[in-house]
Amino acid sequence: MQHYYNFTASETQISYDPYWYEQSNIILNATIGIFILVLGFSFSDFKEGIFISLILSVSIIFNTYYISNIKNKTRFIFDKTEDAFYKTTPFGKKKIIKLSNATDISTKSGSNSFTYILHFKKNTIIRTIRLTASIKNKNQSNPEVRFLEMEIIPQLESFLNLNKKKLLFFDSETCSSI
Repeated sequence: MQHYYNFTASETQISYDPYWYEQSNIILNATIGIFILVLGFSFSDFKEGIFISLILSVSIIFNTYYISNIKNKTRFIFDKTEDAFYKTTPFGKKKIIKLSNATDISTKSGSNSFTYILHFKKNTIIRTIRLTASIKNKNQSNPEVRFLEMEIIPQLESFLNLNKKKLLFFDSETCSSI
């Protein structure tokens, strides 16, 4: 069995790489960046055109660098011994929340994609953290996504002692007595 998401689990710690499969097409982005620069310099009569093309090229290159060297190397660590959820990047390790503040894991759906969200309570406010990148609906049958749904999320819910209880709300005006 392959190790999707570089997932590891023990009794005291769960860790995985949430963005391991995202790829930045370096060749395509470099080609687009060079094309924009050439286009900007071909209109050298307009100094604004050169400036705009330079800004666009630098942003494309920075985005490519960020995805390939920083975002893809992000790791989430849930540590029971320290009661902490950490996010590690090449720049270091940062504590995000206390594990005891986690309340639920749910999905947030868009028109063509969804993502898993961790809800936690900070003071009296409920906050959220994205646990995965956006997953396209057409990719739900991929083994990577199935591994996430069948292995990582259930183990994480069990690890955090999250109960999947449904809450029912009744409105006294619309309910009749028996």
